[in-house]
Amino acid sequence: MLAAALGGLLTVLVGVVPAPAHASQAEEQTPLAVTIGSLSPSALVPRAGGTVTLTGTVTNTDDAPWLDVTVYPFASAQPMTTTAELAEAAATEETADVGHRIVTDLVRIGDLQPGQTTSYTLTVPRDDLPTAPGVYWFGVHALGSGPEGSDGLADGRARTFLPLLPAKTTPVRAALLMPLRVHVMRNPDGSVAALTSWQRLLSPTGRLGKARAIGTSAGGRSLSWLVDPALLDAIRQLAAGNRPRDISPTEKPSDDASGSPSPTPSPSASAAPEQKADPQTTAVATLASGWLDAMVPVLRDAEVLALPYGDLDLPAAAAHDPDSYGTAHTRSIAFFEDLGIPAEQVDAPPNGVISHDGLTMTDSAAPLVLADTALPEDLGWGVKASPPVVDTGSRRIAVSSSEAGSGGPGPGDPQADVPLRQRVLAEAAVRALDPTRPPLVMTLPQRWNPADPIGFLDGLSQPWLDVAGLAAATSGQLAPTIDPASLRYSASAARDELSGARFASANALVRTGRSLQRVLTRNDTVASEVVDEALTDVGYSARASLSDDASSSRSWIETQLGQIEVQGPSGVTLSGASGRFAATVVNGLDQPITVSLRAVTDPGITISGPKSVQVTASGRFTVLLEASGAEAGVHNVSLQLVDTSGQRLGGSASVPIRVAEVSKIIWVFLGVGGALLFGAIAVRLARRVRAARA
Repeated sequence: MLAAALGGLLTVLVGVVPAPAHASQAEEQTPLAVTIGSLSPSALVPRAGGTVTLTGTVTNTDDAPWLDVTVYPFASAQPMTTTAELAEAAATEETADVGHRIVTDLVRIGDLQPGQTTSYTLTVPRDDLPTAPGVYWFGVHALGSGPEGSDGLADGRARTFLPLLPAKTTPVRAALLMPLRVHVMRNPDGSVAALTSWQRLLSPTGRLGKARAIGTSAGGRSLSWLVDPALLDAIRQLAAGNRPRDISPTEKPSDDASGSPSPTPSPSASAAPEQKADPQTTAVATLASGWLDAMVPVLRDAEVLALPYGDLDLPAAAAHDPDSYGTAHTRSIAFFEDLGIPAEQVDAPPNGVISHDGLTMTDSAAPLVLADTALPEDLGWGVKASPPVVDTGSRRIAVSSSEAGSGGPGPGDPQADVPLRQRVLAEAAVRALDPTRPPLVMTLPQRWNPADPIGFLDGLSQPWLDVAGLAAATSGQLAPTIDPASLRYSASAARDELSGARFASANALVRTGRSLQRVLTRNDTVASEVVDEALTDVGYSARASLSDDASSSRSWIETQLGQIEVQGPSGVTLSGASGRFAATVVNGLDQPITVSLRAVTDPGITISGPKSVQVTASGRFTVLLEASGAEAGVHNVSLQLVDTSGQRLGGSASVPIRVAEVSKIIWVFLGVGGALLFGAIAVRLARRVRAARA
C-alpha cells in the first residue's frame, strides 16, 4: 500500500487519482453491473515486482445504451489490520468511496447496449500498488456515458480484499471446515427421492461434484470434512441402483429383531429380482459410483468430522426426543467404520448456535463447533480476533468465524469464488499480524458451489497461511472460560426448530420398522434401515421440508403388514367348559413370516394357542386354539395378529363362541336310559323265570 508520506508523490508518478468527493455518497442504483471472476495473485508481498491481473464482466442493466465504457482498477490508501476493520469494511455501503482509481491501467471496453455483457482483463503493475503490511480494498470502477452524459462517478463497481504480508511472516494456522450436508428425501418405499436434484448435485458442475474436485486436488486433503453420514449412505444407495427398502432374506439371519443400530449389509445376490433401471436411475448410479470411488479414499486420508446420522436437529431433539441423539451418534460411528473411514464424532449446528438444553444433551467428549455469534459479547479475551476455542468448564468449544464465512463485500455475490477466498485470506492476514496469532477456524458455506474449486484452493496457498485440520488448529490454544448459560440462542433460532410432531412421526416409523423386522423370519436389517430413514427426517436440513417422509414410509410398511391376515370360523359352539377350534393365518407377502395370535376376550373364557406361528411365503397356516374356563353364554373373541414381541399388526378376526349348559341334561338322559335298561332286563328275567316254572 502507499505509505502515507509518499501518497502525494506516488499519485503523480503512477496516475492514481481520487474519485470525486461526492462519490462517497450512496447512489440509488448503478446502471453497470461489474463482477470479478479471477484475481491473481490472491495476495501480495512487498516489492515483488510483476503484475496483478483481474478478469470479470461488465453488464449494462439500464434500459438505455452506455457509451465509451472504461474500467479502472482501484486500491485503498491505508491497510486494515484487525478483524473489526474487516467487518466494518464488509458492511460498507456498496457505492461508498473506498479507494482511488489507478487511471494509468485502464481498459476501454466500448459501448454497451441494454442487457449486453462484455468481459474485461485488467493488468496492474505491482509497483502501482501499496507496500505496507495489511489488507487493502482492491477492485474495479466502470465509467461510461449514459442518457445524462458522464459525471465522473463510478457507474458500476466490484470490490474485494487484497492482503499484503512479508513472505517471512510467521504462518498463522487455519482450519477450513468443508461441509457435506444435503437433505435426503425418500420415497415411501425407502428409495432415494428427487433423482433430478441428485443428478445435478453429483454432476461436475454441481455442489457435490465441486466438492469431489476439491477433495481430489492437492489442497483438498488439508481441509476438515464435516460429513453427515446419511449423505454418503444415500449416495451409496444411488450407486447400487437406488433399490427400494428390501424385506427379502439377508445374508446373516439373526433372531435379534430389536432394530438396534448396526451397519446395513448389502442384500444377498438372490435377495430381490433384478429389474431394468430407467435411464435416469442408471445415469445417477454412474455419477454416484464415480463420486464414491473418488471421495472415499480422500476421506480416509483427511480429517473427517462425523456429524450425528442425519445431521440431527440438536435443540429440537433435546426438547422432544433426547434418546435420538445417542442413536444418531451410534449410527454415525457404525457407518464410518463400515466404510473404513477414521472419523471423529462432532456436533456442529449449521447455524452455529445451540440451545442450553441442546448443549446439556450432547456428549461432552465430542467436539462442538459453534459460530462466534453464539459467544457472549464480553469474553475478557484481550485479543482483537474471536478466540478459536472457548471452555465451558465441562467442554471445549471450537469457534468458527462467522465473518469469514459471510464472504466478501458487495456488490455481487459475497460467497462467489473470489470474494469468499479473499475474505478468508484477509481474516488470516490480520491474524498473522497479531503477535498472539490466534488461528482461524472457518466453516465454508453449506451451499457453496465454487465456479473454480481448484483455483480457489490454489489461491489459499500462501507462505504465511498454514491450512491444517481442526484438531491441529485448536490444540494447545488458550481457551477463555465462559458460563454455558451465557451462550446466545435467539428466539428466531428457537422458532426454526423442528416440531415435536416431526419427532413423534419419526419414532412411530421406527416402531413400525422394528415390528416389520420381527415379522420377517429371515431379515435382520430392515429395522436399522428404517431407523436411518427416520433420523434423516429430524435433521437440520429437514427444517426446510414441508413433507413428512416418515409418515409416508410408515404407511408403506403398514401396507406390507396389512397383507398378513387371520381368518376364523363364523362361529363356535362348545358343549362344555373347554374345547378346540381352528383359525388360519394367511401370508400375503412373498417372504416367510413369524407371527403370533392374541385373543382378546371377556373374563368368562380363556383362549390359548402356540407362542408363535411360522408361515411360508404366500402361504397359509392353520392354528388350533384351546378354549377353557368357559362360562355359559356367548363370548365374542377377537383374534389379533401381533409380532413376536406382542405389538399389534392390524389384522384381526371376530369369532363368537357359544357355550351351552348341557351337563345336567346329559345326566338326566343317562339316568332315564339306565332305568329303562335295567327295567327291561328285570322284566325279561321275570318272564324267563315264569316260563321255566311253567
